[in-house]
Amino acid sequence: MATHHSKTSRAKSPNAQIVVPSWDKVWDSFKEKREKTTIESMEADGWKLAIQVAKDIGLSRQAMFDIIYSEKIDSTKAKIKYSGKTREMVFVRPKI
Repeated sequence: MATHHSKTSRAKSPNAQIVVPSWDKVWDSFKEKREKTTIESMEADGWKLAIQVAKDIGLSRQAMFDIIYSEKIDSTKAKIKYSGKTREMVFVRPKI
């Protein structure tokens, strides 16, 4: 298909095609990221709930999240089944 362009227009490049040899691997990694985990499995890996840590050391929730956002401790989010609902909770651990 030939196109005619004026001197002021740009030629459009074709859209990049995504070529994946194995879509199964892509879907498996997507499922792993979406899996729900438990508080116990996170604690086994050394993570603790940020809110629980704040309560244990006597900080307010806002002070705890200020520490998290300043990257003084490692933090991660995980989807947890809690009180019958799936919630995204913040877990923390000291930097290694």
